[in-house]
Amino acid sequence: MTPRANRALSNHEGNMAKFKTFNLSQVLLTSAAFMALVPTTASAQSPQPAKPAAIEEIVVTGSRIIRDNFNSVQPISVVTAQSIRESGSTSVGEILLDQSIINPSSNNQNTSSTLFLAGQTRVDIRGLGPTRTLVLMDGRRLPYTDASSPAVDLNIVPALMIDRIETVAGGASAVYGSEAIAGVVNLFMKKNQEGLELDIQSGITQRGDGNEIQAGFNWGGRYLDDRLSVMIGGEYAKQDNILQIDRSAFANGIRRDNRVTPQPILDPTSRSNTSPFATFQLTGGALGTARAVTRDVRDNGLSIVRLSAACSTPTAQPDCQDPSLFYSAIYNTLQGKFDRNVIRSYADYSVNDDWKLTFDGIYGKHNGGGGFQPAFSSAAGGGTLPIVLRGDNAYLAGTTTTASQLRAEWLAAGKTFTQASTAQVGKFWTEFGNRDVDTTRDFWKLTPGFNGKFQAFDSTVSVDGYAQYSEVSGSTTSLGVPNLRRVQQATDAIVLGGQIVCRDATARSEGCVPWDLVNGASRDAISWANAQSTTDQSLKQTVAGINLATNIYELPAGPISIAAGAEYRKEESFFAQDALGASGALFFNSIGTRAGEYSVKEAFGEIVIPLLTDMPMAKVLSFEAAGRLSDYTSIGSADQRRYNLQWAPFEDLRFRLTDSTAVRAPNIVELYSPQSRNFTTAAIDPCDRDNFRSATAAQQAARRVTCAAAIPNYNPLTFFSNFGAGRPSLPLLQGGNPGLGPEKAHTYQYGLVLQPRWVPNLSASVDFFRYTIADSVGSIPINTLFAALCHDDASRSFASNPFCAQIRRDPTGTNGGAVPGGVTEVVLINQNIASTKVEGWDYSVQYAFQTEDVFGSDYGAISMRLDATWMYEFASQGLPGQAFVQFANTISNATPEWKVNGSLQWSNDNLSLRWNMLYFGSMIASQAQQQGVLDPFKTGNYYRHDLRASYKLNEQATLRAGILNLFDENPPRLPETFNGTGTGPSQYDNRGRYFFLGTSLTF
Repeated sequence: MTPRANRALSNHEGNMAKFKTFNLSQVLLTSAAFMALVPTTASAQSPQPAKPAAIEEIVVTGSRIIRDNFNSVQPISVVTAQSIRESGSTSVGEILLDQSIINPSSNNQNTSSTLFLAGQTRVDIRGLGPTRTLVLMDGRRLPYTDASSPAVDLNIVPALMIDRIETVAGGASAVYGSEAIAGVVNLFMKKNQEGLELDIQSGITQRGDGNEIQAGFNWGGRYLDDRLSVMIGGEYAKQDNILQIDRSAFANGIRRDNRVTPQPILDPTSRSNTSPFATFQLTGGALGTARAVTRDVRDNGLSIVRLSAACSTPTAQPDCQDPSLFYSAIYNTLQGKFDRNVIRSYADYSVNDDWKLTFDGIYGKHNGGGGFQPAFSSAAGGGTLPIVLRGDNAYLAGTTTTASQLRAEWLAAGKTFTQASTAQVGKFWTEFGNRDVDTTRDFWKLTPGFNGKFQAFDSTVSVDGYAQYSEVSGSTTSLGVPNLRRVQQATDAIVLGGQIVCRDATARSEGCVPWDLVNGASRDAISWANAQSTTDQSLKQTVAGINLATNIYELPAGPISIAAGAEYRKEESFFAQDALGASGALFFNSIGTRAGEYSVKEAFGEIVIPLLTDMPMAKVLSFEAAGRLSDYTSIGSADQRRYNLQWAPFEDLRFRLTDSTAVRAPNIVELYSPQSRNFTTAAIDPCDRDNFRSATAAQQAARRVTCAAAIPNYNPLTFFSNFGAGRPSLPLLQGGNPGLGPEKAHTYQYGLVLQPRWVPNLSASVDFFRYTIADSVGSIPINTLFAALCHDDASRSFASNPFCAQIRRDPTGTNGGAVPGGVTEVVLINQNIASTKVEGWDYSVQYAFQTEDVFGSDYGAISMRLDATWMYEFASQGLPGQAFVQFANTISNATPEWKVNGSLQWSNDNLSLRWNMLYFGSMIASQAQQQGVLDPFKTGNYYRHDLRASYKLNEQATLRAGILNLFDENPPRLPETFNGTGTGPSQYDNRGRYFFLGTSLTF
């Protein structure tokens, strides 16, 4: 049994007690050592009251023509370098997750339970998926960072070298190209610095785990009469994992009681009859007739205990609480671990006053770790690793107390000691350890470029060009994934020639070591059946681009500005699993090998036409248009366009409108993935008795026919499927499709910006947004396939329905289905089939003032900001012609109807105090269920509060500290959200109150 399991089965509350005392020793020692470097010279200048900053004019994302933030054509969220440093986070991506327009697709709380993404943080605007959000660095596309799921990890850039981050929600493909359907995140990097900057930060939860540390540097100088500017910087960051067993609120897990309606919460959840030692299902059947025994967890499996009726059914009942069993939630990870090293260099050289050469290079090495529960066999049989104990097993005939007790129960169940007499085994194979994944990636990117200007037709033309090449290479090692055949062979032990051996002669010739299921396996048996799998991957991206911008004609309202350019991009990807893993021989996803490439040539243009200015009711009236033509080797040609209209009737008020189209070309995974094995726990079998009972009359009528055609002797009142809540996961066969076309999107936005002159430093904006995406790449939603397309379709026969052919059932229950009619596999491939509609409003208010101006006394400066998104529609259509299903305000899609982020800051010249609040409105616990089925049905409102402070010791040194999740708010205590893992629940903080302390030095 693994150390993790042993810890969970001991006195858990005693273990928790030692974490109640908060200890910042690590943080303090680290910072104290760093602070020893701080110069002690006091600042010679007396502190002066800080003045509130005016709205900053910046080069904004969303256009290749210069403009400023609140005068931009689309709403922009800006995160400054100071906000990044004072955030307390060791991940740039995690900082963005609090923005009201961002959804938590991939972060530190959910990537630990993925096969290949451990340690990554991705950004997902509007919940449309990270593949529909384009990530740029200085306006140039960043490469994908994983070949299994192409998107960008924001942690590949050293945080200390970021000047600001801009996020634009809305279609931007006409300006930047494919993937910008939902919007763009643009990382603007520092390019000028003189001297050295050092930074270090460490943090820890109040329970003494989840330690994080980050250290970085940034150095720059100017040479050759200031013609050459050089910068180099880097960072190291490390985060420790947090285990579910180390949180008393999460340790045992909770579940729904699906025996009654509405389904209440059982806290704690039922114990698992999939035991870390072994449960023996002596007889199957329903509640009251099934009979099972287990090796008792309380004495490490040294005795056999008969299970109660609730725990004896092949799938344990919701009220199963036998103390001889355990809670399987102990294996879950709340937060994964990672460490990374990133270094960046930048240089520019002024050839003359008009032309400059540039170079940007990044190298990073990332290590991430995640994990899953150990391999398992179900007492219900079927699944990936079905195991039986046979009556003639050599260890059952042994002389140990456990063997003697088990023989007595065997006889009492009416079994014989023959090969034909069997008991299904339910077991977590803890002897192999957890199914941990260790992922390592190396990333590098080189970007030489130039920029300058020249005269043409009496106009100054600005030009910039670049070439970019990047590579990502890495490997993922999956541990604790036993060889399925060897486990089955080793556990089938007999006596032959006076020796205990494996029954299978071929296995004996391969060195098979018998496995003792009755008393515990030997180290040699574990070693013979154990295995690991390694998956290698590499990605290459080649980009070249040029952009020109100028004013072409002077109108009375101002110059007509244009920008035009061209870009070439090539993407290459390789992903290969080792032969043993790819063969399907291990307790692991069989993925195989995937390789592919495509390239695209593009031309783009943009124009801004000022129509009126300084006229009555037309302080500003302007029109803009942008377009892009693309030629892909994978999908052929595509075009995208965008139109913008801005009208300011007077200086204080401005209206803006955007109408755009966008495309997303399918990526290499979607195009070229081989068909491979995957698993899901979200599928619902319409033929199952519980699902049949809750169906409508029309659905029941259809299911009586279609289920009977698929399942021998089908009885809708008694059929208990092999998958569903609390049952084994369902195997899927998924794969790519080289015939895919592009996704197509239409985005419409309009809004207003208010900046009243009579209230200086106040800005407010309100913007409506609507996205319509068609031909989305995806497979048929599995429950749509099961129900609407197959078993609820009464318009044609079961045999003639092609969708039903994608559902493979086992008529006899002996070929992996566990029960007659059980599903062994569902076949799904990528298609352009889905559509999505998203609609809502964004609100933003920011205000700053000097206390002396308002109160008459100088107490410093106060600034405040409030951003909110009201998303009342997020509807998806699984197939053309079907009704749209509403996902807005559902936890499963991580789309709260209301998400609000507010801040209040006070500062003077030396001290700054900031409070942040994050709010999610109450969400529906399960989109698949109707109100009245679940109790409670909603999550309830959620608030998280953070406090941060920074103090300027002198001109060279600043100290900062903070408390995140000040009130130690846990995720809503529903089974769907309680531990804060998974895509939707991960927007709730699950690590609890967190303290950090950091220091910055400049020389």
